Formats: sequence, structure tokens, C-alpha cells
Amino acid sequence: MHIFPDCYDCILRLAKSALDIAEQDDDAQIAYLRQVCTIASQHDPHTPPPSMAKEVFEYLHTVLGEKDLYKKIKVESHQLAMSILDDLRSLVHQAEDPFLQAIKIAGVGNIIDVAHNEEYKLWDEVVKQVRQPILGDSVALFKQKMSENGELLYLADNVGETVFDRVLIEQLEVPVRYAVKSGPTMNDATYEDAIAAGIDQVAEIVETGSTTPGTYLKDCSPEFRERFSQAGLVLSKGQANYETLDDQGEKMFYLLRMKCPIVAREIGHPVGTLVLQRGTS
Repeated sequence: MHIFPDCYDCILRLAKSALDIAEQDDDAQIAYLRQVCTIASQHDPHTPPPSMAKEVFEYLHTVLGEKDLYKKIKVESHQLAMSILDDLRSLVHQAEDPFLQAIKIAGVGNIIDVAHNEEYKLWDEVVKQVRQPILGDSVALFKQKMSENGELLYLADNVGETVFDRVLIEQLEVPVRYAVKSGPTMNDATYEDAIAAGIDQVAEIVETGSTTPGTYLKDCSPEFRERFSQAGLVLSKGQANYETLDDQGEKMFYLLRMKCPIVAREIGHPVGTLVLQRGTS
């Protein structure tokens, strides 16, 4: 997916949010945001939006002297998600179709996102969303392909969401490799975050070799690119993973909550809905 005009507004909003978190005064924010505008204006618009976000945040990390601007937010998201882990499992065990319920729960977890920081109460969102259908008509097909393939590469998204992913992985009957970033980037999950969520108890954790939001294969390590190439089935969580992997064909299944109007338009489902959709050839 390439950069759209609205992406520039989004990157400025993200940069402003990061500067607020770093408690920068007005004069400093203006200076930094002017440079962010320059970086964005010079970035290749034919690349995925997360590649521009990486360049902007590398600049902010350097000038602010802080490699993990969202550390406090990630800790809070993780603690909140862990506090409802048993309740999430109960929803799965009580459901008529535990697999479908677990897919929905993993999808609901995608609401945890600093890029689209909407107001919500997490448990209320869980209860509301699991009562709604999941769009994309791909749940049965995903289950079938997982059985045929015999294993799954699962691309992580955000901290806190990792706990919701664990609930889904606990329902899967095939080996899972869970791919995380190789360093802090926004509130994306790293190896340490996955361990904290207990993912190591249900899956093999692997790193992408990259700190670009999403999974921009150009920035990933040769080892991960080989792993991705050999994977017969990939579950891609969240918007940034879709933005960086929307051209990877039918082995892809995208699980996300529609938050961005541009991505919603590209996928073809309304903002606010849960979607599991297979990639196209």
C-alpha cells in the first residue's frame, strides 16, 4: 500500500503525540515538527506509510534521546490486558464456537493502538464486539488452510494486543511462530513484550530484524525474509501489517479492527468493524 494524502496528517498527529509524551514545550515542538514536515516531504510516496513513520520516529528518538517513547503506555496496556486474561478465556470456553470467538477476541485486541488513540473502555469493547459478526467471510477458510498447511506464521502488532493473541493461539491446533519487532517502535510488540504476555508458552517467538511498524520485508533480516517466503500461511494482525503486506497474495489472512478510513476503503469494510480477510492473488 502506498502513501495517501491523509497519511501526512496522520504522521504529524503521531509526531505531535510523541512530543507531548516527551513533555516538550511549544517552541521545541514547533522546531521538531518543522523537521518532521521536511522528512515527510522528502520521503518516497510510493512506499508503505509505516516506512515514513519509521524515518520520522528515528529522527524523534535521536533528538529526544529516548529510544522507547511509548514505554509507559505499553506497560499500562500490558497490565490492563493481563487483568482481563481469565475473562477473555471464559468468553472463549463458554462460546458455541470457541474458534470463532477466539478470532473475534484477537481482533478486538487490535483496538489498542497509539496511532489511532480513540477513547474506549477495553472490556466494554470486548463484550460489544464479540456480539457482532466478523466481516470478510474468511473464518472457515482460514481454519481450513491452517489444517492443510499444518503451521502458522503469526505477525504481531501492539503491546497489550499480545495478550489477546495468546487467547487465540491457545485455541490453535498447529505450531505457531509469533513474529515481533527487533526493537522499540511506537507501541509495537518486541521479544520482551511477547514473553511478558506468555506467548512463549504457546508459540515460538521470532524477530523480524526490523523496527519498521508493520512488516516491511525490505527492512527485515534475511533470516526473517526467508522464513516469510517459506511460510504457507500467515496471519497478519493490525493495520501496519496490512499496509506493508497487502501485495503478498493468498497465503495472507488479515485480522484487524477497521480504524483508518483509507485502509477501510482499501479493504472494503466500514470503520469500527472487525475483519478477517484473505489476501488476493
